[in-house]
Amino acid sequence: MSRADSSGAAVANVPDLAAVTNYLTNSGWIAEDTDDRTSMWRPRPGAHDSIRVVLPTSQRVRDYADRVADALKTLSFVERRLPEEIADDIKFGGADNIAVRLTPDAPPGEAPLLLAHSAISAIKNFVVAAAASLDSNSLVLPPRRPQRAEAYASQARLSTQQGSFVLSLALPLADIYSDESGESIPPGQDALVEVPPQPFGRKVTNRMLASTRKAQQLAEEVSEGNLPISSFGEFTPDAPNATELAALSSLGGPDHDIYQMRFAQSPLAGGSTEPALLRVTPGQQRILGEAADYLRTRQPRAGVTVTGLIVRLFREGGFGRGEAVIQGVADDSGVARRYRVELGEPEYNEAVRAHANGLHVTATGDLDIRGTRRSLRRMTSFAVIPGLDDES
Repeated sequence: MSRADSSGAAVANVPDLAAVTNYLTNSGWIAEDTDDRTSMWRPRPGAHDSIRVVLPTSQRVRDYADRVADALKTLSFVERRLPEEIADDIKFGGADNIAVRLTPDAPPGEAPLLLAHSAISAIKNFVVAAAASLDSNSLVLPPRRPQRAEAYASQARLSTQQGSFVLSLALPLADIYSDESGESIPPGQDALVEVPPQPFGRKVTNRMLASTRKAQQLAEEVSEGNLPISSFGEFTPDAPNATELAALSSLGGPDHDIYQMRFAQSPLAGGSTEPALLRVTPGQQRILGEAADYLRTRQPRAGVTVTGLIVRLFREGGFGRGEAVIQGVADDSGVARRYRVELGEPEYNEAVRAHANGLHVTATGDLDIRGTRRSLRRMTSFAVIPGLDDES
């Protein structure tokens, strides 16, 4: 926590007095006494009745930063969150926090580069996947993530905390889209006063917590032999998708080191503020990685685009619909495989032309996997990619 400089002005990292008092008001604290120099706040009735927060009435006082630091420590005790997490909450105008404690064989505050890179990438993918799952019921997300999910992940802020190696993620309650009117709302302190009961950010946090718990539950059942790995393919409440599973598997790094996750919610959106602590073991991480691979290779996926060469054509008679086989790469896997497509007569004739001239084609549809057979169904597009000498 930064302190005030010699002139008494608050350093930028210290929350403004207005922001702190707004936070107290909107999280249930009551101004009990105010005079020319200080204001004294007490929590809502029945919650830590003997505790008080005292703030100066102006942030121009020399010890303003110290007084705010004391206030954050008091709030930390009441809310069972770290002062830094509460400071982020105030800064964003409402933010939940997810902290990941890694356990590398390294001095405190350090981690191998591969582990740190794996963990940070996994956290980002986890946020995007959780946000995307709010608009998608698929266990395998489409290659193109919803714009809202990507935009929300860009608003999150990652920092480190004291400990063996702790990554702290601040997730704003408000995103750049309004849940009510669809109008754009910039995140920040202006959103603090009117935080809706279930803002988008809280939905993302709840999803991340619920899917982690469900993933751990299934992993334990599979580990004990009570369920097959295919149980991850059953769409049940809070069922994690493949991207979430892969992220949870990668958070421990290449060696699947044990890690802990702590979910702490802001009081500004209501609900329970009791932090949740989860411990993900190496065995669970390995099973979650296997489950992610299983879903990606066995579950149907929507909106998959395949690009490649026509290697087989078939239709009964000289006219009408027909079937083609594309040897190519899907945009969600990057692996060359064969894909069957059913084409109407105009598209089939184009496929014949592409096959005769060695031209690539592109097709988009829902990927259906049955054993080793892959098919694109409910196709939304099929086109021949012109060659350099193609004049048609």
